[in-house]
Amino acid sequence: MSDNAIETLQFNCTTCPSECLLTVKVERTADGHVAEVRSVTGNSCPRGDKFAHQEPTRPMRVLTTTVAVSGGDETLLPVRTAEAIPLELHAQAMARIRGLVIDAPIRMGDIVLENLLDTNINLIASMDIGPV
Repeated sequence: MSDNAIETLQFNCTTCPSECLLTVKVERTADGHVAEVRSVTGNSCPRGDKFAHQEPTRPMRVLTTTVAVSGGDETLLPVRTAEAIPLELHAQAMARIRGLVIDAPIRMGDIVLENLLDTNINLIASMDIGPV
């Protein structure tokens, strides 16, 4: 018999506008880590099930922020990761992005920083910025 504890978590799925309320039974080890997701209810689509299995063990989020622009008709460029990255990397990613200056012009979707923190995920521009 395992010494692990079974716990019930509730959280909203954020993969679509429905924001289903998920009820997730997890098995926690003695040190508090989630060893296994036992069951998921409340999801109205398969994305919710996938989210419920990932969220307790390795939460992922798209990182959004701004970077400075040189020679552009705007001083800040909104940027985001092209895909979600582990939430645990967000502070490290922000430290890497801080101080970054991009030269105008730039187009929405342009890669601002390739392979952010060796994740194979690029930081991309979220709007167009023209030259001054």
